[in-house]
Amino acid sequence: MTLFIQNDAAGVGAGTVQPELAMANLTVIANLDTGIGLAPATGNLQQVTYARTDPGIPPTRLAALVNTNFAVNPAGIDIIVLAVGPNFTLRDGTLITTVGGTALAPAGTTGPGAPLNGTVSCVVIYDTSDKDGEGYCLARAGSRGTLDLRLSLPVMAYHELSHAFRIVTGTVRQLTPACNPSSPEERAAITDENDMRIQLAAINGEPVVLRDPGIHCGRSCGGGGNGNCCIVASVSSGSPLSVEVAELRTLRDQFLRRSEVGHAFFDSLHYAYYGFSPQVIGIMATDLDVRATALNGFVRPLIRILRLVRDHAIDGLDPDELGRRCVAAFDDPAETSAARSALVRALAIILDHGSAGLSPAEQTVASLLAGRALPDPHVSWGLIEPVRLYHLLLRLVRTGAPSAAVGRWFTEAVDDWAGNLPIDTCWGAFDLATARRELDILESTLLRNPGPRRVFLRRLAERHPTATAIARAVAERSEPGGRREPAERGRAAERSEGVPT
Repeated sequence: MTLFIQNDAAGVGAGTVQPELAMANLTVIANLDTGIGLAPATGNLQQVTYARTDPGIPPTRLAALVNTNFAVNPAGIDIIVLAVGPNFTLRDGTLITTVGGTALAPAGTTGPGAPLNGTVSCVVIYDTSDKDGEGYCLARAGSRGTLDLRLSLPVMAYHELSHAFRIVTGTVRQLTPACNPSSPEERAAITDENDMRIQLAAINGEPVVLRDPGIHCGRSCGGGGNGNCCIVASVSSGSPLSVEVAELRTLRDQFLRRSEVGHAFFDSLHYAYYGFSPQVIGIMATDLDVRATALNGFVRPLIRILRLVRDHAIDGLDPDELGRRCVAAFDDPAETSAARSALVRALAIILDHGSAGLSPAEQTVASLLAGRALPDPHVSWGLIEPVRLYHLLLRLVRTGAPSAAVGRWFTEAVDDWAGNLPIDTCWGAFDLATARRELDILESTLLRNPGPRRVFLRRLAERHPTATAIARAVAERSEPGGRREPAERGRAAERSEGVPT
């Protein structure tokens, strides 16, 4: 009993805590070693377990943290990890985004940060929001202090665990307030951090870029951050910096972050998604087959289908060109065959269509998703239905149907899906101008065709029957000669209104 993940802010501050992200980052630190796992929760703590098989430096350090009794306190709870949101404040009121991460010595000791710690354990706290989307930029090795090296979540977590290791072993080095040059303690943590950067570069097949251990200074990168888009994609693909995660983040921002309705949808999806994803990650961390199925049967199909939806909804391609792109997306027969096999397995798990042929771990995931994911309309519409649509499209393309027929089918299928976009409560609070603007954005993207537009407007009126602004906005679009959609006014008009192009 040594390393634990905490699911609330008790004893160390206040604000959002995201324990599922802590487990995702520990899994990356373990280099996706299948020996890492979680014991059942006890109160607000969940113990990390790790039977290491990977010989790498970060996995070896993590195994020492997990499996060594440091005797910090009689309970054996030596180190507690909190992955927190950008609103988290330490006990003295310091916002986590001003420091990024910190390791606090146990209360009552003379170690660093002890006055801020209300527990008898060493506590690691780190910001999962990438400085609320701005990003943390640090000094690259050999750059003479240029602050342009991004800090990823696993690297940040590993840096703070380096401090924690020296706290619990009584080997903390001298700390000084200056950031250039680094204090001996920060130099040691940055040196350890670079081991994690080397491991991440190997996972992603990228050149190694190290941080300068002699400079602890940092700044805001000014935007374009990583965010916490999809932890299932992060773990299944091997890194929160992977191509798959970057693509999902881009698609998310194109579809959901351009309007108030989009923000509301993402907030609801995020809340529901993080209700079941920690358990899925716990299974993925110890089962390579589940991880591979998640990547090849869910994450990659989701990316492919959302790209095609973007071609239709945002780029406005005609059915013929859209059909050609659909066919081109499956132009490798070998990959198509493998993708269909993984997809069929993933759908069996996602839709819980019996347990025949599924491993015990996959059966557990299926049961979990059926109980928590499928009933939620945001998860169903935003994650599950697109993958099911991908499956149908793949099956149609494999029949050898002409691209024009594929394009017409796909256009109709996407329209049917788009018209059933979940309607959140935020609509009921809109004034007329806001309701008009939100409908303009939707009608120039997902609802650009008359069929899905009519379905959505009817559902919107039924969902908010007493909202005067909604009734007026819907009526305007139903009357002959009423407001025309931005798609009919041309792309230049769309750009002037801030509609994504």
